[in-house]
Amino acid sequence: MSSTLHEFSKIIHELRDHLRALEQRANQLDLAELSGREWFDILERKLIPQLADNLYLVVAVVGGTNIGKSVVFNHLVNQQTSAISPLASQTRHPVCLVPQNFEQTHNLDQIFQGFQLIPWSSPEDPLKQDEQHLLFWKHSETLASNLLVLDTPDIDSDAEVNWERAERIRQSADVLVTVLTQQKYNDAAVKQFFREAAREDKVIITIFNQCQLPDDEQYWPLWLNTFCQETGVHPELVFIAPNDRQAATNLQLPIYPRSFEPAAPETASEPQSTAPSADTPADLMQVLSQMQFGEIKVRTLKGALHYLIEQDTGVPSYLQQIKRRSNEFRSASELLSEQELAEIENWPLVPNSIIVSAVRHWWQEQREGWSAQVHGFYNTIGKGVLWPVRYIKSLTTEEKRPPMEIYREQEWSVVLQTVEGIYDRLTLVSELGNELLTNRLKSVLNGTSRAELIKILHEEHASFDFTAQLEELIDSEMTFFKSESPQYYTFLKQLDHIAAVARPALSVGLFFVGFGAVGDVGTQIVTDTMIQSVVNVSGDVAGGAVTTTVGETAVSNTAASGAGYLEAKFRRFHAVFAQKRTEWLATAIREHLLKTLPEELKSAVSLPDSEMYQSVQNSVSKLETQLSQLRISL
Repeated sequence: MSSTLHEFSKIIHELRDHLRALEQRANQLDLAELSGREWFDILERKLIPQLADNLYLVVAVVGGTNIGKSVVFNHLVNQQTSAISPLASQTRHPVCLVPQNFEQTHNLDQIFQGFQLIPWSSPEDPLKQDEQHLLFWKHSETLASNLLVLDTPDIDSDAEVNWERAERIRQSADVLVTVLTQQKYNDAAVKQFFREAAREDKVIITIFNQCQLPDDEQYWPLWLNTFCQETGVHPELVFIAPNDRQAATNLQLPIYPRSFEPAAPETASEPQSTAPSADTPADLMQVLSQMQFGEIKVRTLKGALHYLIEQDTGVPSYLQQIKRRSNEFRSASELLSEQELAEIENWPLVPNSIIVSAVRHWWQEQREGWSAQVHGFYNTIGKGVLWPVRYIKSLTTEEKRPPMEIYREQEWSVVLQTVEGIYDRLTLVSELGNELLTNRLKSVLNGTSRAELIKILHEEHASFDFTAQLEELIDSEMTFFKSESPQYYTFLKQLDHIAAVARPALSVGLFFVGFGAVGDVGTQIVTDTMIQSVVNVSGDVAGGAVTTTVGETAVSNTAASGAGYLEAKFRRFHAVFAQKRTEWLATAIREHLLKTLPEELKSAVSLPDSEMYQSVQNSVSKLETQLSQLRISL
């Protein structure tokens, strides 16, 4: 038996760890915590601490308000440990009697998880007003070495905190000494408490207290039968006690044993009960001591294990809840993905002159040797010669704004339009009836959120270095072109050398006929070979460049060495730059507006397929296998 308990203990600890890990992920599903679920509390408060080799019994005296639980408890342990009062709901905290030296081999804090354990000092201790869950304990020389006995708060008092304390004790207990009266055998709270006890297969000892004897001898079996029918409880032992306050106070209340067999459900038969011919009071502690501790412990542990793996109320029900909730998140995710949050049809294009300038700059950096020196010399001379002309022109013509500054304004205007469109669509999605999305989008769509988002986007946009990104793009694309078409690149480089030879004479001629400075026109000899045929295509590149296929064949069917190939390259510059800019906007919207919502939805949808979910399922399967192999006659 010891090896069996050890195997169960190992699986239970694994299951608890897997459940805690799963709970961390399941928080995003808006599910209730594990703590507070009956099956999980049983796992932590009974199975974890009590699946051990050194078996012991936890016996708790339980019942409703003002029915004499403390009286029964004091008689059970034969000492005034709990204060007795005719007033209702006086016992607010449980009291536990512990065998001598028990705490040296057992951890009381683990046995009674959720309670703050305090040594007992007087019968008034459990009457204290305190919001904390306190448990007062003291040694008893008369208890068996493996027996703990508790008095508990009412399970039906006006103070709901008492219910919680009583439930925690019930979950830890093996034997429930159930105190009933004519007034407290059919209350809803009492019946709910004992339904759970029956499902957990607790051992029930019933004491029908405050009876008017001998008149109630014919009635208590009917009352008790109703209680059994309503709760599913089948008492192991039954006792009755008279209504005698003086005897109760003086530890002299007689408690008489009775035989009882409840009537079969849904039949007209009556319960069977008999009183012994010699009505001798019972010694409750002696009765407990004669019980088969080992069998009772195994029975209650087995009952707790069955409750844990029950399909409707145990771990499987939690896993099914995760699956159902995950499917709800899948619906929310699909709803969000089906709604296109933005359609950008008018994204601005970088002026062609800026792209041409960037390509020229890149080409200039590729020149080597005497070709680089010649081009560099004449670029410098050209700029110097033309300086007076440019200066006079600047005085006589209206100053033009830098093209990139204009582009920045155009792009910001589109950003604002896009943000407004996204908010409109998110508002529509939030009104489509999916509660999960509605709750999550509520904070996203408030006015403060919109103003904060626009402020953040404007700061990022204003600080962005467009020129640097464009130059980086040109360098990447041209370097790829260099490696993609080395023969074509070599041919262009040979043209560049020829241009360097012809440049001195051509420069003067071009300068005097008014074509512009040496640095402006002479450099175009090679560069324009690449782009001359597409200088006027700026109006042809669609605003939705981000969705344009950037493969060259999508732009032109011309062979890879013609003007169509160069045109495709030029269009690609526009498309890729627009793509990078819209990617910035999409990333910013995701980071500052949607934040973690897409990841949450994705993670929630995939939770039933996660490793931790499978680990919990595997642990439950192991428990089912172990229980099916367990053959114990109770």
